[in-house]
Amino acid sequence: MPEALDVDCPSCGSHLKVDAESGAVVWVDKKKEPAKDFDELVSRVASQKSRLDEKFARSVEATKHSKDILERKFEEARKRAELNPNERPRNPFDNE
Repeated sequence: MPEALDVDCPSCGSHLKVDAESGAVVWVDKKKEPAKDFDELVSRVASQKSRLDEKFARSVEATKHSKDILERKFEEARKRAELNPNERPRNPFDNE
């Protein structure tokens, strides 16, 4: 059985081990990226933080609205129950 072939990827620089019989990639050693500038990393974290803060604010706003809607639905159901105290609520599993 022939050994795996060692190939370097020209586009990403990764080191690949390729099975000679099947042509399948058996192992990939990805090329390590050079260390990045600390200021660039700090700015990236700050931009991610601002995006997450925006998403959180939208989520809080949506939660506030859903709470108001549920309260209105509950009040409407309570009013209907007060109008007809002897009537049982409709069972959602009945197909009438």
